[in-house]
Amino acid sequence: MEVLRLAAGNLTRRRIRTALTVMGVAIAIAFTVGILSISEGFMTSFEDVVEKQDIDIVVVPKGAAAMPIPDAASAAGDFPDTVVAEIAEIDNVSAVYPTFGHMFIPEVEEMASGGALGGMGMVNGVPDGYLDDVLSYLELNEGVIPQPWEGDVLVVGSGMAEVYLLGIGSVITIGTSDFEVVGILKASGTFDDASYFAPLKAVQEAYGKGPTEEQPGSLNYIAIKVDDVTVAEETALEINEIEGFQSVLAAQTMDSVVDKLGELLGMARSIHFALGAVSLLIGVLFILSTMLMAVSERVREIGTMRAIGVHRSFVFQLIIIEATITSVVAGIFGCIGGIILSRLITVGVAESMGVSYVEAVVTPRILVLGIVIALIMGISAGLYPAWRIAQSNIVKALRYE
Repeated sequence: MEVLRLAAGNLTRRRIRTALTVMGVAIAIAFTVGILSISEGFMTSFEDVVEKQDIDIVVVPKGAAAMPIPDAASAAGDFPDTVVAEIAEIDNVSAVYPTFGHMFIPEVEEMASGGALGGMGMVNGVPDGYLDDVLSYLELNEGVIPQPWEGDVLVVGSGMAEVYLLGIGSVITIGTSDFEVVGILKASGTFDDASYFAPLKAVQEAYGKGPTEEQPGSLNYIAIKVDDVTVAEETALEINEIEGFQSVLAAQTMDSVVDKLGELLGMARSIHFALGAVSLLIGVLFILSTMLMAVSERVREIGTMRAIGVHRSFVFQLIIIEATITSVVAGIFGCIGGIILSRLITVGVAESMGVSYVEAVVTPRILVLGIVIALIMGISAGLYPAWRIAQSNIVKALRYE
């Protein structure tokens, strides 16, 4: 308790220096927490969508196998829709939902918000029943989902409706066709807020990918339900072995999709942490320089303590505890700053993209990591100054000017 009291007293005696050190380290921790919250938020959002969607297997073009989600699938090519009949004949398959998606930016005279990124949306050509069976968590805010599900009609996600000031009856050109907005969805906090939904055949024809007498229609995503989810992996393998389609498509279970995305986000976290390491190094140097300056100003004081019988280990502990207190306080303020930064990132994404389905999330794990990093920074930076002053000669210390 005595060493804690002395350490706290030494820090409060030099309030400005202590405050500047705390600020420097806190900024480093805040930056690290903030950037880690981006990948954490993306993963949380994706896992939430996976839990809500009632599908077991997805089929995408071979080129999208590493990231089997609709957005990636739409950019990776397509495959013939004749595979749907083959999949439907597999024993464990209970329902097949073929879709054709395409990224596009509507041409409108006025936008409420969002720049180039905000203009990007995903139009999904989906079959009848897809919205009710697969995306049952989506709710209509206004309008209807037409029955029968056909023609050039469009149901719009809340984010895109807000960005483009769309209402019931608005007309949007998609590919070569004009689609009329007949329904607007409520905000769901998922990627669907930046999506459009239209009948499969209409979207295929709008992009010249519809079935003709000469060639089959094109798909780039298929959602599948199975009877027995415990053998979903075997069913996916059977789909991958359908003759004539092995080189153009890839079937994966949703568990596999989550694992793959987790690996990708793990890489993203590593990159984010590498960026944060630069600021953390600056924080270590901040504490190190402060502690070296502090001990150089207290050489006579430490020498007096040693002369009256204070052991080297006590002096060593004193300096280490001062560095630890500084870093822990900085870590707490840094975590608070990281939470604020994550909120600013979320607002920035919403402003630039026009939708807020990607939210930076600061989890307890990230906060604990921030405190631990701060603690390691403090102890590491305090070791050399503590050793240096503890080993100083008593006589020389007393004569130090």
